[in-house]
Amino acid sequence: MDRYAASSLPAGTRAFEVAHGPDHLQTIEQSHQRCRAMGLTENAIPELNPVSAYGARHMREQHQRLFEHATPVMEMLCEQILYTKSIVALADAQGNTLQVIGDNGFLERVQQVALSNGVNWSESTKGTNAVGTALFTEAPVLVHAQEHFLAANRFLTCSASPIFDHAGQMMGVLDVSGHQLSYHPHTLAMVTMSARMIENHWFSDKFRHGLRLHFHARPAMLGTMREAMIALSPDGEILGANRSALEQLGLNVPALRKLGLEAVFGTTIGAIADHCRQRADEPMRLYPQHGGQVGDPLFARALFNWPTFWPSVSLATGVAVPRAADVVRPQAGSVTPAEPATEPVAAPTTLQAQEMAAIRSAVDAAGGNISRAARQLGVARNTIYRKLRSADAAA
Repeated sequence: MDRYAASSLPAGTRAFEVAHGPDHLQTIEQSHQRCRAMGLTENAIPELNPVSAYGARHMREQHQRLFEHATPVMEMLCEQILYTKSIVALADAQGNTLQVIGDNGFLERVQQVALSNGVNWSESTKGTNAVGTALFTEAPVLVHAQEHFLAANRFLTCSASPIFDHAGQMMGVLDVSGHQLSYHPHTLAMVTMSARMIENHWFSDKFRHGLRLHFHARPAMLGTMREAMIALSPDGEILGANRSALEQLGLNVPALRKLGLEAVFGTTIGAIADHCRQRADEPMRLYPQHGGQVGDPLFARALFNWPTFWPSVSLATGVAVPRAADVVRPQAGSVTPAEPATEPVAAPTTLQAQEMAAIRSAVDAAGGNISRAARQLGVARNTIYRKLRSADAAA
């Protein structure tokens, strides 16, 4: 029997389901089956059960880092869907909405079905919906109009994508919801890309004091949202990975942690240090030993916080680690890496002094180019500007 003909969904959604393919149809049907198994009925009135103002504030405090990294991305996404009568929502891993922003007129409408701060939108409370179904499937999902299990929600079209942390654990869900007449086929892709941005911001901030390998099968993709990232300890342990890394390597985070740097890539912290010291301007070539990319080269750059990471490498491995002046790009017009100093330099006596020495050395070696120095030190430009201003003021 044709699976579309056997669908238990409302007849008005069949054409939409066929257009989006069998996987989408199966996702929605299975969600409806779960809702019935939980005792929900289509004509049930959505529970208007937001937590108290204190409870909402407490939830936000519990997820402060997620909220901080998600807010600028949500605001940018909101600008992209301006005038579409839509809202952008962030929920935690239990489906509790942490933040809802967007069209004020539509916000009033959706608050009538409890799409507001501090309300739970898991499938168990709101039936089939983009937030709840994305939480269950751990995958991006579109729920349009009558695909919603509860009839009260069928005026909506919703697209949601889960947000994962460095360990592959789901932190929350990003959602765009609007009136069903505002449906656009590209909305789900925008939401998914925005969720990836949040993940990458989270990852870079989480490991800002350590070593990160950024890599991709295509060197032109380095520095873009699609680049893969893994974080490393001074002894070569893999501490975490972003979603692109897991997809490119075909491995999950527990497998990466078990294998370690040398088993996954056939290289060592010492080899990375050598490359940073000798050929910092060139991407490294890595050859995965496990997963889906075996035998195919990956192009990689190392980003790190020199003052805090490389001294730890030296203690853990005995490797002669690069100094800041050795790992930044040469001045404009030069084609050779910066040469190591021939005379010994007295080591700064405090961590703050070490940090400033590394920053000034990086800026000097980069010919005063703050952006270039920031990339090589693995920090934001604003961080370097702020540190330099503070040091000048103290002087």
